[in-house]
Amino acid sequence: MTRFQFSLDKVLDVRWTAEEEAKRHYAAAQQVLSEQEEMLYLLRQEKRSLLEVPERSINRMQVQHWYLMELDRQTSLVEEQLFHSKQAVEQALGEYITAQKERKVLEKLEERQKEEYDMKEKQIEQKMLDEMSTRKLAFHS
Repeated sequence: MTRFQFSLDKVLDVRWTAEEEAKRHYAAAQQVLSEQEEMLYLLRQEKRSLLEVPERSINRMQVQHWYLMELDRQTSLVEEQLFHSKQAVEQALGEYITAQKERKVLEKLEERQKEEYDMKEKQIEQKMLDEMSTRKLAFHS
């Protein structure tokens, strides 16, 4: 009996590697998104804190106003980056899912081929046993 060898083993290995790479890319995109969400939260928290502090002098009010404008500008930039990061996460997730499906297709094919191989091997074994049994009966007759 020969051992089962899947003819597309190398392709399956490549698909595993592609899936792992897609998984890493997805995780990295999620990390970037998480960091940007944290930055947006901190900027908004900073603005809320600043608005709670009353300023009495004109100079300090003007400085506070400029700082608030800068916080708004930074918040807008981070919101735009966040939008693009969410798109990147969705795309990376799609690529990861596609890579998983491609790998699973090959694994199903390998499974079917293995089942066919096992069935043929059992048929060959049964045929040999039948022949041995027939010879044994013929020998004793």
